[in-house]
Formats: sequence, C-alpha cells, structure tokens
Amino acid sequence: MFVGLCALLLLAAGGTLLTLGVTVAEGWKEHVQQSWPEASAHVDTCRVKQGTFKARRQLYIQCRLVYSTNLEQREMYVYSASYPPPDVAEYPANQGQPFDDWLNAHPPGTPITVRYDPADPSKSVMASDFMPRGGSHTADNIKLLAACFVSFIVLLALARLARPEIRPRDAGALPNG
Repeated sequence: MFVGLCALLLLAAGGTLLTLGVTVAEGWKEHVQQSWPEASAHVDTCRVKQGTFKARRQLYIQCRLVYSTNLEQREMYVYSASYPPPDVAEYPANQGQPFDDWLNAHPPGTPITVRYDPADPSKSVMASDFMPRGGSHTADNIKLLAACFVSFIVLLALARLARPEIRPRDAGALPNG
C-alpha cells in the first residue's frame, strides 16, 4: 500500500508542477496581452463550421475580424471552442445554444475591440465580447492548480501515516565504540 501511495504522490507532484508551469505561462501571456494597444475591429464574416474530434462530429464558429493599425488594414481569424451539433444526443442539453446566441448577436459589421502586439501588429487577440468558453483562462488554471496542490498534500499526509517504521533488528547487537 505504501508503494502505491508513493507512486500516486509522485504523480500528484508531477501534475501539480506541470499545472503550475502552464498557469504561470498562460498568466504571463495574458498579462502581456493586456498591455497591448486596443483597436476597433468589426466582424467581416462569421460562420459555423463542422469538424471531427475524437471521431465525433463537432461544430465551431469561425469569424474573420478586420481592424486597422497605423493606417494599415489587418485581419484576424478567431475560432470558438467546439460543441456538439443539435442532432446529437448530449448531456447537458443545448450546449450549442450559447454559441448560436453569440453568432446571432454578431452579424457582419458588429464592432469588437481587439488588442494587437505593437512589435508585430499582425498578432492580435480579442479584448472583449468573447465567444462562449473564451477569454482569460488564468482563473480556471488557478482553480485546477489548487485542486492539484490539495491532492498532493492529502497524498503526502496519507503516505506519512502509512510509512512503515524502520527499527534496528537487535539494538544490543550494535558494536560499542
């Protein structure tokens, strides 16, 4: 049992460190992007596309946004997370409804604020009006990091409690001096 707990403890430690690395990297990237200048963009086209993920048919939204920087017109493509088509049984039901609502609220010409990298204005991100399940991921990453850390602490405590006690076989058999 102790060996199994140690294996789980090492797995939890590795998962916690990996989650910490991803959280720090993603948080830093989002922090840097927050300092980028804003530009007004507008929806040029938005449409629902079909793809396959893990051999299952999925839908996602693809939009082309147009914005200007330094009198130069630029474009960016944004994609939503995938969601099941309406003809597929799903739980919970109506997972695609927020995506349909977002798409209906953003016909061509709809203004959207974007941020662009001043060093490379072709790099840009949406600054507002995110698609469903879009936007900043740092808060969710921190929750996952906390869950990993708690599991590591619990497994560490269990491993300490289950640790076999090591005693000399015969204390009198040890040489003196």
